[in-house]
Amino acid sequence: MPQPNTFLSVRGLSHTYHTKNGETPALKDIHFDLFTGEFAAIIGPSGCGKSTLLELIAGLIPLQKGSLRYPFLNQPPSIGYMLQKDHLLEWRTIRRNAQLGLELQGKLTPENIAFVDHMLDQYGLGDFKDRFPSELSGGMRQRAALIRTLAVRPDILLLDEPFSALDYQTRLSVADEIGTIIRKEGKTALLVSHDISEAISLSDRVIVLSGRPARLKKIHTISLSVENRTPMKAREAPEFREYFNQIWKEL
Repeated sequence: MPQPNTFLSVRGLSHTYHTKNGETPALKDIHFDLFTGEFAAIIGPSGCGKSTLLELIAGLIPLQKGSLRYPFLNQPPSIGYMLQKDHLLEWRTIRRNAQLGLELQGKLTPENIAFVDHMLDQYGLGDFKDRFPSELSGGMRQRAALIRTLAVRPDILLLDEPFSALDYQTRLSVADEIGTIIRKEGKTALLVSHDISEAISLSDRVIVLSGRPARLKKIHTISLSVENRTPMKAREAPEFREYFNQIWKEL
């Protein structure tokens, strides 16, 4: 029975890729719940099936076995998907890039346009609304991509290694910014990462998967003794290294 605050219930999820060379199992009997307003991370060895799991939840590939249920929603959720690359359209201004999802959904109303402008102002892109993506840093581009995703007011955010294309220093600061924005907006989010530190610093729980075919190994609830937690502050918590060592051993 799902808990009252369960947003997504994943049960018995398995997936196999079929090719002319044979079958490649990707996921095996995955079970977990994602709670409303939670930021959870999925971590596992490279190529274990993390992105496949995210694509199944997003509805990009059909379910073969198992179920994805939203126990307390009366209709399918609105899903926001953020990828490794920002995929900003170079010929559109930042403002028009941020409006793209609304435009495609036929929701470019004055109220929604004002909502986009407010987020651009609030999250440090107000002075760059009329600039083009090539004029922005990698971190600013990722912020614009997140605002584009949030503009359609999704029920859940799926993030597939959204910082992996950035250099290490930029990655740390952008992860901090984007993690803080997502928490401030109160969004339910599921992050796929291969970076243990990133997963711990950003998330409420870390879901650890085995090698391919991915099986659920363990779920860690992250409790860190820092006030006004941000991803950057989380790395300074005394418990951080203990979580890191536990997950490292499991991988």
